[in-house]
Amino acid sequence: MDKGKSILVIDDDPIFVRSTTAILESHGYRVDSARNGEEALSKMHQDKPDLVLLDVMMDWLLEGVAVSQEMMNRRALQPIPIIMITSIRSTEHQGVFPQDQYLHIDSWLDKPCSPDRLVSEIERTLTRHERYSKSMS
Repeated sequence: MDKGKSILVIDDDPIFVRSTTAILESHGYRVDSARNGEEALSKMHQDKPDLVLLDVMMDWLLEGVAVSQEMMNRRALQPIPIIMITSIRSTEHQGVFPQDQYLHIDSWLDKPCSPDRLVSEIERTLTRHERYSKSMS
C-alpha cells in the first residue's frame, strides 16, 4: 500500500480534524480538511484526494449524505472512495438517517473510533478500491 495517498477529512469538529490529521500523517498519509460540504467539493475539484473521510452532521443535519450524493452525480468525483465517519447513530437524530436509499459510500465508522480501527479501515478501503480500479482497466 502506497502510504503517500491523500485523504480529505470533511468534518466541522476542529478537535476531530486535528487528531485525525495527526494520526493519518503519522502513518504516512497526506491530509487536507474541509469544514463543510461546499468547501470539500471545491477542494476535491482542485485536487482530487485518494479517499474521503466524511462526517454526516455538519452545518446541517444530513450534509454529509448530500456531499456523498453530489460526489456520485459528478463524474470526476465518482471514483473517490468515501468512508463515512459519524456519531449520528448515538444521537436523537439517528431516525432521520436515510435507510431506504443508495448511499455513495464505501465504508462506515462510528465515532468515536480508535486510531487502529480508523487506519485499518482506510487501508482496507484503499486496497479494495485499487483492486477494483485495476480490474476495470
